[in-house]
Amino acid sequence: MGKAKHRKPNDRKYFLLKLIAVLCAAAAAAVILIVGVNIAVNRNFTVSFYPIRCDKVSDNIRIVELADLHNKEFGPNNSKLVSKIRSLKPDMIVYAGDMMTYKNDDYSVLFNLSDQLSEIAPIYACYGNNELDQQLFRDKHFATQLGDHNVKLLSNESMDVEVGDTTVQLIAISDDTKQFDIETNNAKKFLQRLKPTSNCRICLTHYPELFKEKLLNHDIDVALTGHAHGGLIRLPKIGGLYSTGEGFLPKFTAGVIEVEDGTQVVVSRGLGDSGFIPRINNQPELVVVDICWY
Repeated sequence: MGKAKHRKPNDRKYFLLKLIAVLCAAAAAAVILIVGVNIAVNRNFTVSFYPIRCDKVSDNIRIVELADLHNKEFGPNNSKLVSKIRSLKPDMIVYAGDMMTYKNDDYSVLFNLSDQLSEIAPIYACYGNNELDQQLFRDKHFATQLGDHNVKLLSNESMDVEVGDTTVQLIAISDDTKQFDIETNNAKKFLQRLKPTSNCRICLTHYPELFKEKLLNHDIDVALTGHAHGGLIRLPKIGGLYSTGEGFLPKFTAGVIEVEDGTQVVVSRGLGDSGFIPRINNQPELVVVDICWY
């Protein structure tokens, strides 16, 4: 009988290296495929409907919320976005911040969109970090220009808005958690001066993480927020992976979250991109909030 042939050590090493190379190539191909599919999907947006009960309203109020657009366009001059919002027939439209991008002095996308949307319903807005930095450090006329395009920008202030037979109180908070308590800023002082109201109080703020502590117990019924970009990469059964406001595995990334004082915090996944990390399993989102008395 002949002797059995044994694989030489170098043959085993070559086989393992080849196997690793094949697995790495397969993994890279899978990543490229996933990113490519998501880039294609993210060219359009989905619409999310969030019904919220509030016994302080006598009419149903429909609010369309846009957040984190970052100058993105859906169709020429945002025609797809405008057409969808028109079909939704909102009572008001709100911008929850970062509709443009800091250090980009071309506001044409935002202004053109605002001109079109203002023909559908009144527009109210709060500062995002991009708008606020632009206003403070680059263009002190930004807010005035936005007002010229029919957007009412609120900053650490309140106003009453009539919708049918119902009056709601809009309040807007401009400061994030780091800036909130600084004496030179106005958010904390504004809340200390804020008088009680029997009307539905709706808070516009870019930063949902403020509802971990800073914005609790201020009789806020509904909050409209953004900033987290849906957690960038959304994992099945887990949710968003990361947000700049909360870090890894954040709580406030999407949907309606009821916090301990009863406030219903609506977190938009946003419409645009910021930075190099692509949105994965996280299609851009237009938010519709229906506040009902029943």
